[in-house]
Amino acid sequence: MGNDRIIIIGAGIAGASAAYFLTRRGNGNVRILEKEKIAGTHSSGLNAAILRTMIPEPHLNRLACESAAFYLNPPAGFSSETLVDKTGIYLAASKGNEAVLKGWCDDNPETGMEPIPVERVYDRIPDLARGLGMATWKADDGVMDVHAILQGFLRGAVRSGAEFCAGVQFLGLRRQNGRVTGVETDNGFMEAGKVVVANGAWASAAECFGGCGLPLVPYRRHLLVTETPSPVDSRQPVVWIAGEEFYFRPESGGLLMCGCDATAVAPEQGEVTDPVQLERIAAKASRWLPRFSDARVINAWAGMRTFVPDDQFVIGADPRLEGLYWVAGLGGHGVACAPLVGRLAADWIADGGSAHPAAAAFSPERLVS
Repeated sequence: MGNDRIIIIGAGIAGASAAYFLTRRGNGNVRILEKEKIAGTHSSGLNAAILRTMIPEPHLNRLACESAAFYLNPPAGFSSETLVDKTGIYLAASKGNEAVLKGWCDDNPETGMEPIPVERVYDRIPDLARGLGMATWKADDGVMDVHAILQGFLRGAVRSGAEFCAGVQFLGLRRQNGRVTGVETDNGFMEAGKVVVANGAWASAAECFGGCGLPLVPYRRHLLVTETPSPVDSRQPVVWIAGEEFYFRPESGGLLMCGCDATAVAPEQGEVTDPVQLERIAAKASRWLPRFSDARVINAWAGMRTFVPDDQFVIGADPRLEGLYWVAGLGGHGVACAPLVGRLAADWIADGGSAHPAAAAFSPERLVS
């Protein structure tokens, strides 16, 4: 029956993980709508693929740590690929910013960041310039296989009864007597008793939600990959420098780099590269990796990270419209936290709430005046 159907808008990491955990609970009447021909085309496929479980905000940190346990020991049949290459991560602070990193570690001791001498970082990353004041290490973090993770969620959902509809664009909600009745799409009306907004930056399009929009804002961030004077060890750890907001890791024989820019944009402009921001990355690279200051850029792109004002996730039921749910505002942590995001979403959609200690902090109700 159509009124028993759950429609999920978006087949990126948010929608895919929600569909996976819903169907694992026996909710097979799930339809996933994706406006692109391929799932994960936008934010989910344009991120740095770094598993960094140390997130300064404790609720998000908890979700990242619990999600890492899923990735390191996934359910049977989830994927034939190794989901995390445990290269390890050096999370460091530049001189003068030690208190920032120390505060992160003090607030989130369960993450297990190991304080280490800065010389250990220089011994392992000889190209790194001097200037670190503090360093920590975690061996189980590293680089995620985002494609395998996304496909694991989608494949698992479809095997359990979900329907994946690619090339179908959501246009708006249909509602009656204070509840959702379905969605309007470019392929016509689709009836549903529950609708889940999980379409990343496009969840900020308040006009599509008939007065039930939320204050979601997409921010553009740039990444680039350089050639190198000599090949980089593919097993080199990720390096993330707090205070300077610069990180890098091996990629395609060179280095992937990011200067952590954040510019508010409309979703349609979120993947348009800005040469000024690419130059900003190059300037930070010249400071921290002088050997690569003249390296040729072989690829550069921009992706979006979407936030609400308090920077927490938005997961749960909309109090204004029965049957409307949100899985949005995941910022830069959607892939790292996806297993717990999907579980929390399934709790809300199937049971009307979640007992997880972080669930209340993510409720859409806090954003509704």
